[in-house]
Amino acid sequence: MSWIDFHKPPVKFRKPPVVEVWISVELDPSESKREPLDAQRVQEYARCVEGEFPILESLHETKFTFEEKSATDLPKVTDKDVRLKSVRLWNNDRSKIIQIDDDQFAFHVLKTPEDTPGYSKVCEAAQPKLKEYVEVFQPTRIRHATLHYLDIIDIPHLASGNLNLKDYFPYAVDLPEEPFGPISALNHQFQVICPVDEGPLFFRLQNLPAPPEQRVYRFRLEWHKQSVDVNTLDLSQVWTRMDVAHDYMWDCFNAALSPSTLELFEPIHETEES
Repeated sequence: MSWIDFHKPPVKFRKPPVVEVWISVELDPSESKREPLDAQRVQEYARCVEGEFPILESLHETKFTFEEKSATDLPKVTDKDVRLKSVRLWNNDRSKIIQIDDDQFAFHVLKTPEDTPGYSKVCEAAQPKLKEYVEVFQPTRIRHATLHYLDIIDIPHLASGNLNLKDYFPYAVDLPEEPFGPISALNHQFQVICPVDEGPLFFRLQNLPAPPEQRVYRFRLEWHKQSVDVNTLDLSQVWTRMDVAHDYMWDCFNAALSPSTLELFEPIHETEES
């Protein structure tokens, strides 16, 4: 039985702006843990998922201990400690990533020419991989879980040459052209107290450069809804919290963007689906 339960199905778009969706969890470690990231358990986990995720990339941290013998001689290396810091596991077309850090697990789904990521896709793919992670690493509990979205929004150049931010992002803080002049860069960040799930929503709007030949204004919109104090290894509770976070983020998405912006994504209306 799937734990994914949409209370209200989201509107579908022909050209959705989402380019990446991921779920991350923070955990309390196993009582037998002796180092920040256990290489043996990482290898065991990699073997469990290598059929789907055969590409492994690792990041190591090296610490040197120096001894200074005299003011005129160079310090001498007396000890070198190399530790595994982070691991990424990719599928063959690099559309999915499992990332393992110290007491952290994340599952990413990326946009490809053939497919667009979404909440149901990341949940269905992440559920068995998180279950295997728990079995291998044996954490005592999941403390927090976070749902992340990354949108890239392209707004066609206007004939007037002037973009009014509030026409596309109603909540955006704008400046009058007189006396300031045109805005060349923006970065709006918000942290919101979520009324329906314990834990904040972070979101950020910033402009990005776009290829001149595309003649668009490009914006990056990040969403991060953290569900705090999960405090359990009952994974059904994790996914229930993510369902609530998703529904809340969907409402915020519609409130944050104007009808003109939503039309850019070519919504599919009910009459077209019937």
